[in-house]
Amino acid sequence: MDIDTLFNDSKATLLLLVAFLSVCLSTLASANGPDTQIIGEQQEHLHPYKGLYSFCTPADQSPDITDILQRPDLPWQPTGAGVPNLGFIRDHCWFRFSVRNLNQFHSAWQLEIDYAMLGEIDVYQIDAGGNLVAHFQAGMDRDFSVRPGTAPKPAFPLTLPAGTDSDILLKVSSAHSIQLPLELMTQENYNASTQTQSIVQGIFFGGMLVMILYNLSLFFSIREKVYLLYVCWSAVVTLFMAVLHGYAQRYLWPHSILISQYIIHYLLPLVALLPPLLALHFLSLQEKSPRLAVWLRILIGIGTILFLATPFTSRTFLIPISASAILLMDFSIFLVGLIRTRAGDPDARIFTLAWFCFIVGAATIALNKYGLIPRNILTENLMQIGVFLEVVLLSLALARRINRLKEAHSNSVRDRAIAEMEAFKAGARNHAKSEFLATMSHEIRTPMNGIMGMTDLLRRTDMTQQQEQYVGTIYQSTQSLLRVINDILDYSKIESGKLELDYRSIALENIVDDCVRLFALHSSEKGLPLYIHIDSRVPERIKTDPIRLKQIITNLLSNAFKCTDRGHIALHVNLKQPPNNKGVCMLMIEVVDTGIGLDEGQQSSLFQAFTDLSAKTKHNGAGLGLVICKRLIELLGGEIGVSSSLGRGATFWISLPVEVETNQRKPVLENRKAVIISSSAPQLLSLSQMLSRWGAKTLEYRNVAAALNPANPSQAVDYLIAELPVLENPQNVEQLRAQFDNPALILLHPTGQPLSDNLPENLLLIETPFSCQALKRSLLTGPDENRAFTEKRAPLICLDQANILKVIVAEDNAVNQLVIDSILKSLGIHATLVSDGEQALELVRNRPNHWDIIFMDCEMPIMDGYQASREIRALEAEHEAQPHCWIIALSAHATGDYVQKARDAGVDDYLSKPVSQQQVRDALKRGQVPKGTR
Repeated sequence: MDIDTLFNDSKATLLLLVAFLSVCLSTLASANGPDTQIIGEQQEHLHPYKGLYSFCTPADQSPDITDILQRPDLPWQPTGAGVPNLGFIRDHCWFRFSVRNLNQFHSAWQLEIDYAMLGEIDVYQIDAGGNLVAHFQAGMDRDFSVRPGTAPKPAFPLTLPAGTDSDILLKVSSAHSIQLPLELMTQENYNASTQTQSIVQGIFFGGMLVMILYNLSLFFSIREKVYLLYVCWSAVVTLFMAVLHGYAQRYLWPHSILISQYIIHYLLPLVALLPPLLALHFLSLQEKSPRLAVWLRILIGIGTILFLATPFTSRTFLIPISASAILLMDFSIFLVGLIRTRAGDPDARIFTLAWFCFIVGAATIALNKYGLIPRNILTENLMQIGVFLEVVLLSLALARRINRLKEAHSNSVRDRAIAEMEAFKAGARNHAKSEFLATMSHEIRTPMNGIMGMTDLLRRTDMTQQQEQYVGTIYQSTQSLLRVINDILDYSKIESGKLELDYRSIALENIVDDCVRLFALHSSEKGLPLYIHIDSRVPERIKTDPIRLKQIITNLLSNAFKCTDRGHIALHVNLKQPPNNKGVCMLMIEVVDTGIGLDEGQQSSLFQAFTDLSAKTKHNGAGLGLVICKRLIELLGGEIGVSSSLGRGATFWISLPVEVETNQRKPVLENRKAVIISSSAPQLLSLSQMLSRWGAKTLEYRNVAAALNPANPSQAVDYLIAELPVLENPQNVEQLRAQFDNPALILLHPTGQPLSDNLPENLLLIETPFSCQALKRSLLTGPDENRAFTEKRAPLICLDQANILKVIVAEDNAVNQLVIDSILKSLGIHATLVSDGEQALELVRNRPNHWDIIFMDCEMPIMDGYQASREIRALEAEHEAQPHCWIIALSAHATGDYVQKARDAGVDDYLSKPVSQQQVRDALKRGQVPKGTR
């Protein structure tokens, strides 16, 4: 019995032991299973990723907490061993894990989600019996006050009694990337961690704020645009970091759900927009690399479009696109920086390094938000480190850039000061030179007045042929010397910048006539025909400075006559460019000769001052006239040049912009016909071109036989233009009149040459080189009318009242006094002579109504001509009944300043010494106005 009882008791004990071991093994297996995360006895924090499960469903199909607790068939899937990173997803996602706390010392825990950009978060704690213990809320799309704590990042207090199991469920939805970096930690560790993060983030945001305020103050002090862009960029990226770490919602807008929801929606396009704008201006790409500037402008356009689209697009749609644009922008700016660094741009090195720091952080966080790289401490904080380094490096780069710009500005100021000093010295030298030239001109002109005036009078007296030759040589030499003096004065005025242009409207043909008329007699005497060619497209009236344009053309014609002994000279005026939308056309004026020509060496130095070509040619001259032409044409906005070769003549050309008058008249010879007979092909071309310009049709023949060729049918024409050998033959005249229906006959004849007695009656005479206006007038008026018109328009200068004019000559130089007095006597005037202005004033004061004209020298002792003129005008103002006395100033100064000074003193006319009889005639004629009309 005892043995059986003992056996039974042993059996029962064994069964109990097996059952106990089974329970222990089952418990141990359950404790180490994959569903429950164990917090060890000494453990104070836990990352519950190994037992973390999740599933996602569309928002309209997402279950609530009741469904989660009641439905065992939900598609839970393990998330893996790392941080869950689902990227940009629109679904609502549930997460769950189970935890058992074996730590006897800590039951108060915090569940922290180290990611502040989740939209909505709901956390549920379920006990071992399946009961809901706690429910917490957080997220950017909710008011901050719903959170259980005040930390910037979502954190939820959990009570985990020792030895018990708890299920933690999280429901997450967000317009941003869904990531769930979870950590369970004791309350003490959480407090310490939060304090450390606050200190680190305070240092970061404080440093960023200091950099922003410092550079903003620099912007207000130096007003450099790139500083403002840098400040805007730093502010945007600082605000972005504040939003990323939760500080913006915690401290800036804790109760504004709308701002919290849409701040990233607006910040991301700015993050894409501002960096290319900063790089564009910081690296000065518009000036240094236009192609790179175009690419950055495209990126700026993309950022602008994204920013403008934010009010009209959803967050879930636009935020992923903005993140992609930021990636494109990051790498594009980095590539631009590398290209500019390789090109040696000093601004690009630090900029590229700074941008590399930012691009590493930005690219890391962008790829992390897409779920392409895992989320850890490095990937989350690398952005913040890169931003801080980038801002500091960019500030250093800006400081270097500004210092370099300041140095460049300082160098520029110094160079400008040196240039201004040199310009002042050059101006002083030019002024001294101009004063010297003006003084020397005055001193030379004074004795020249005696030489030239007396020679002019002498050559009008009866002399032997040899005496006439001697006097003519003296007179021509003084004329040449006067031209040299005038050229020197013009050159000095141009060099000193005192030459002023006088633009006015004028007929182009008048300019050509005035220039050609000066060489008409010389052309005839030397046997060098001068031909005029004006293209029909050249406008009739232009706006330019006619005096300076005539001076240029005259100088070129004078140079052509000097260098040409045989052949001919031609003046061509063509239209190089038609009028533009501003009414400005380009004229091409050419002076062509058949002279000795120029080699390449002579052409290269031709327009340089005081170039002596006498050693290479037989024509002497310093070449000053051509230098003046070049300076004048440059002042008029044109160009001048020459094309030539030795022995083949030269072509001097002028390219000149002129303003065209729009009210051009219709051709004056429209529907007229003319026959031109000339043995000279250039003459035929010149006349036919001119008549065509006026609207007439022409027939050109080289001789009478060609004009009377039976093959040519008889036809009626209005004009027959021919040379002397043709028209002095009566038979030719009769046949030509019959052939062309009795046209008006016009004779082309060299100026100054005798005429034949065999010329027909009713003949129009046109001297060659012809005047455009004279030819036009002859063709329009006919023989009788032309003769009357000529007599009316160009009367012989005569002074009908010379013997009754009361004239005073105030001149201190005895020679000049004699010259003026002799010229006046040759004109029948007996003048009263005085030697200073005071004597002239006394004569006027004593006999106020007696004097008609006063020749007043400007520089005289006791009282000069300026003061005397002012005193005379004052006398006339005091006595209203006293008539105006015509004052003609005489001066050896020929510059405009002295002319204006005399005008201001009250003179009526101005003659520059030396004066000729013709100049005195013209001045008297201008002064012969009835006293009542003065």
